[in-house]
Amino acid sequence: MHNSPNFSSGQSTNTSIFLINEIVLNKSMKSVKIGNKMVGPGNPCFISFEPSATYSDLDSAKKMVEAAAMAGADAVKFQTFIPGDADRMMGKKDITIEFTTATGKKQELVYDALKRRELTKDEWKELVSFSNSLNVKFISSAYFPETVQFLADLKVDAIKVSKGDINNVLLIDYMAKTQLPIILDAREKLDDVDRAVHVCENNNNRDIVIMHCPSGYPAKNSEINLNAIKFLQQKYDYPIAFADHSPGGIMNYVAIGLGAVMLEKTITVDTKIEHVEHFMSLELSELKSFVNNIHAISESMGDGNVLTKSRVEESARRSLVAKVDIKTGQTITKEMIDFWRPGDAGISCSESFEILNKKAKIDVSKGTFLKWDMLST
Repeated sequence: MHNSPNFSSGQSTNTSIFLINEIVLNKSMKSVKIGNKMVGPGNPCFISFEPSATYSDLDSAKKMVEAAAMAGADAVKFQTFIPGDADRMMGKKDITIEFTTATGKKQELVYDALKRRELTKDEWKELVSFSNSLNVKFISSAYFPETVQFLADLKVDAIKVSKGDINNVLLIDYMAKTQLPIILDAREKLDDVDRAVHVCENNNNRDIVIMHCPSGYPAKNSEINLNAIKFLQQKYDYPIAFADHSPGGIMNYVAIGLGAVMLEKTITVDTKIEHVEHFMSLELSELKSFVNNIHAISESMGDGNVLTKSRVEESARRSLVAKVDIKTGQTITKEMIDFWRPGDAGISCSESFEILNKKAKIDVSKGTFLKWDMLST
C-alpha cells in the first residue's frame, strides 16, 4: 500500500504535457459503463460538464444541458437539492464560502449558495428527461438517502459522492446498493477514499470511478497537484478522472496526458456573474472547442506501445544505389554507394554495413539500385 498523501497539501507539480513518457500504465485498470459509454483505458475521454452551482432555475439549467449536448459532451453533472434540503444540510447557517469573481474576492453564506440549487422533484424529473432526450448522460451528487432513492428511481446514469461525504459510509452504502456507477471525490485523505471503495465493493458494486478534485473556487495552481492522477492510477484498479476548478481548459489537457479517462468541467452562461464557481467556468460559447480539443488529445494518446513496424512511407525512405560503375569481382566499399529514394527499390539503408566487403557478381552501372542477387554471399 502506498503512503497516503493529502492531495490538497500544495505540493509543487512542475507538470507538463511532455511528461507523458513517465506514466506508469495500469494494464489491469477496469472500465466502467456510464449509460452506454465506457469509461476507462482504450476508450475516448468521457467529458462531463458541470452546471451544478451555476444555474438559477430550471430554464437556465436546461439551457446549459442543451449547450453541453450541442458541444458533444457525454454527460452533465448536477447536485440534487429539493426544497428544504439546504435547511436540512446546514445545521449552522452562518458558515461562509470565499471565492473569486471577475471583480475580486467575495464571500457568501453556504446556505444561500445551496438554496439557489433547490428544484422541486417535478423539476428534477423534467431536467433528467430533457437530458435523456438530448442523449446526454445525467450524473448527480446526492446528500440524503431519500435523494439517492429518488435519483435511482429516475434512472440517472451515475451518482457522485461529494468531498464532504467521502467519509459518510452510511450514505455511500445507500448509493452502492442502487448498483449505479459511483464516482468518488478523492481530494481528501486516502484512507477515507479506501473506506468508500470498500463500502462499494462490499455491496458488490465495482462500477467505481476515482476522481481527483482539487479544492478552491478557483483552485490555486500550486495546489492542483496533477501528478496525483498518476499516483491514483497506480494505487487503484478503477478509472481515474479529473475535476477542474480552474479557469480555462489547460489543466484538463494535461490531465489527459497524465492518464485521466474522464473529465468534469464547470460551465456557466456568464463568467461575470458574482456567485461561486462562475468565474472559473467555461462559457457556453467555449464548450465546442473544448470538446474538440479533448477528443483530439484523447485520440492522439495511443496505447503507449513503441512501434515494431515503421509507418513511414517507403517513398520517404531511401535504398542503396551504385555511386560509381562497379566491375565484376570488385569489393564493395562505402565510397561506392549512395542513397536514393524510394526505400523499396533496392537494398535498405538499414543493411548498409552488411554489403560492405562483399564482391560484385556482375557489372553494376552507376545509378543502379543494388540488389542482393548482384552480390556474393
